[in-house]
Amino acid sequence: MWHSSRVPSGYDYTKMTAEQIKLIGERWHDWYTADWDYGLTTVEFLCACVGAMTLLHLASTYRARASFKSTASTRHRAGPLDRLTAGFRFVTSKQWRVQSLGYYAPPTGSIIGISCIFTFVMALALAARPFYWPNYQMGHSPPLATRSGWISIAIMPFMIAFATKVNFVGLLTGVSHERLQAFHRWTALFMYITSLLHTFPFIVTNIDMGDMVVMYKTSPFYWSGIVALIPQTWLVFMSWGIIRSRYYEVFKKLHFIATGIFMVALFIHCDFRLTSWDYFWAALAIYCTAWLIQLFRTLYNSAFGLPYTLEQLSDPHLVQLTIAAPARFRWAPGQHVFVRILAAPSLLPFSTHPFTIANVPAEARGDTHDVQLVFRVRRGLTKALQELALSSPRGRLFLDGPYGGLPVSLRGYDRVYLLASGSGATFTVPLLIDLARGFGTGSKCTQATFVVALRHSGARRWFEPALADATARAAAAGVDFAAQIHITSDGSDLESVASADSALEKAGGSDAIDDERATQLGRPHLATLVREACASQRGGRIAFAVCGPAAFMYDVRNAVAEGQREILDGCSPCEEIFLHAEAYDW
Repeated sequence: MWHSSRVPSGYDYTKMTAEQIKLIGERWHDWYTADWDYGLTTVEFLCACVGAMTLLHLASTYRARASFKSTASTRHRAGPLDRLTAGFRFVTSKQWRVQSLGYYAPPTGSIIGISCIFTFVMALALAARPFYWPNYQMGHSPPLATRSGWISIAIMPFMIAFATKVNFVGLLTGVSHERLQAFHRWTALFMYITSLLHTFPFIVTNIDMGDMVVMYKTSPFYWSGIVALIPQTWLVFMSWGIIRSRYYEVFKKLHFIATGIFMVALFIHCDFRLTSWDYFWAALAIYCTAWLIQLFRTLYNSAFGLPYTLEQLSDPHLVQLTIAAPARFRWAPGQHVFVRILAAPSLLPFSTHPFTIANVPAEARGDTHDVQLVFRVRRGLTKALQELALSSPRGRLFLDGPYGGLPVSLRGYDRVYLLASGSGATFTVPLLIDLARGFGTGSKCTQATFVVALRHSGARRWFEPALADATARAAAAGVDFAAQIHITSDGSDLESVASADSALEKAGGSDAIDDERATQLGRPHLATLVREACASQRGGRIAFAVCGPAAFMYDVRNAVAEGQREILDGCSPCEEIFLHAEAYDW
């Protein structure tokens, strides 16, 4: 049977009062309709949240496209719609941190969304009374255990939906899959909390009734529940960032194994009670559909594997992976892919790793075009790829993607600031290439600023041609373009800095970036740069695209949030400030 009966049975009404008989048949207390009262209510709430974000995404996309298509505006002050948008973006941009612990919270918008889900879940579980039946003849399932169990099961399909790469929630809301990982982890925690609220009332009740040992030995509900709770506990606690990031490759494999054990045990535990198994079918449909789409797209783009070439760059910490992809594989600036290396046992052929695409599609199409991935060598797969670059630099791989990217084109903004640190430049460089291609040919951009902080000057060599090309195109179109390259190592790197700038000058000819303002030693003052950009009397519409470590992102987010607040207050010369902050790692 897929569903158990809804006909009440097993009650001895002669041992209950009239009030107790009435209570067990009321909504929010009736065990036989608890899946509708609590499970479906949870589903409806989470669907409403996704629906609200979908409407906001559609409104934002429509507004951005309308602004891009409109003629240049002579207005430099924000209107009512601009101020409303700025208020919303102030909330989504603002970020908090505990500096002493090195902890950076998610953006305030994510915290609000997560807090709303948690508040709803706990209110739904705890609002109704009683938590325990005053008379055990009213049922052996305590009310708190019943309702929290259904809430837990109802969260499960959404928890799975937030985790997939081909993400249906992301398709609706315009949020890339990696940004939804926070919701995956937090809804998993909420499901764990409600699972505990489901478990302990049974323990309390059966100890009070004196049949705990008997029930554990004779009822499959007890042992299957414990078997499910053990891997669930492991999944929740091992998924915290400090553990997940440090041991990611091992974590990822054990995560799938523990998830499989958990789902099988939970399926047995539910034992077709009412509509409990329907939530498993929903979760299975979401995950399998996403996985099949991902699989077929990968096979369509990669066939039996695409040829690649690995190259150790002049910076010993950087490696470039160049993939000969078919012309049908297209991507937008700022997107990323997952690669799976074949015929290299040391690289774990069943493991994939994300990389930002560091170039844009060729302007002239051919049978194939290059997909360039530049990455910093750390440990695990990237270290193995570096070793392969030195020993056997050619092979074949599967290419999965593209994913992510910006929701709007930066060409529609008057002023654009591209800010990056280290390998975060792989995100901003293709944005610069695409932006430069539009100079003078339909792009509204009249000022572009490229800022990157690097540990060593050699790390800039791979994107020097892009800088030289952007400089030349800007000069031809009359666009104000500036590049600031900050070298964060000590003064011993001065000689290599001067040498690199000389090379850039030769590449760019007379239009090359001035050496004095192009290269600086020390970290950029991001908050000052953003504040000055937002306070500039040039006004108009500004876009910031940023990628870097947590502290880097924190400075930019909060400085942009202040700019949004000034637009909201009506005291900013800007009409709009757009921010896209790309995760440095996740």
